[in-house]
Amino acid sequence: MKKILTYLFLTIFVSSNFTYSYAKWGKGTLKMDKSSLEHFLEYIYGGGSETFSESKNKRSDPMIFTIAQDGKMSHYYFCPYAEGCKVDNTIQFKSETKCMKKSNGSKCYTFAIGKRIVWKNGNKKIKIKKKDMKSPYVIAKKIQEAGFYDGDINNLAGINMKTGRIDNSIKITGEDKKNNEQVSNSSSNIVKELSDLKLLLDSGAITKEEFEKAKNKILNK
Repeated sequence: MKKILTYLFLTIFVSSNFTYSYAKWGKGTLKMDKSSLEHFLEYIYGGGSETFSESKNKRSDPMIFTIAQDGKMSHYYFCPYAEGCKVDNTIQFKSETKCMKKSNGSKCYTFAIGKRIVWKNGNKKIKIKKKDMKSPYVIAKKIQEAGFYDGDINNLAGINMKTGRIDNSIKITGEDKKNNEQVSNSSSNIVKELSDLKLLLDSGAITKEEFEKAKNKILNK
C-alpha cells in the first residue's frame, strides 16, 4: 500500500511539474497579424461564444489569451460566470495547446492573463485602464506602441460593445463602414459630374450661365 501511495504521489508530482514547465509566459519579439489583434480585442472586451447560453449576447470576463510566436494564431478562454473563474496552470496549458494545434508548428505562449499583458518584449509594460475600455482604438494603439503590431490600426474591424465580439460592419473607431462608403461614393460622383460639366464649358458646349446653374444643382443634391 505504501508503495502504491508513493507511486501515485510521484506521478502527480511529475505530471504537475511537466505542465508547469510547459505552460509559459511569452517573451521576445512578437508581431501580431491583423486577425490576431482583432481576436485579442475581442478577448479584452469579453466576446464569448454565440452558442454558449450564459454568454450569448453579452460580454464575459477575459481569462487567458495565448498566441503563436509568429503572431498568426491565437486562442483565448473567457469566463461567463458571475462568480468569476480561476486562472491556473492547467487552463494556461490547455489554451497554449489548443493554439499550437492550429499554428502550423509555431509554439504558443501566454500573452495576457485577464487584462494584464504578460508577454515581455523589452518594451514598457502595457496597462489597460478602465477608461481605455471606452474605445477599442485606444487599446489597439497601446498594443501598437508597445511594439506588438506594425499594421494600420485604422483598418481593424470594430467591436460590438454589447456582445464584445468583432463586428466587420463598423470601423475600430465605431463608425459605420456602410455609411462611410456611401458618403465616399457620393463625393466621388459629385467630383466626376463637376469635372464633366467643366469640360462642356471649356469646349463651348454650354454657356457660363448654364454651367453655374448646373453646378449649383449638382452641389445641392
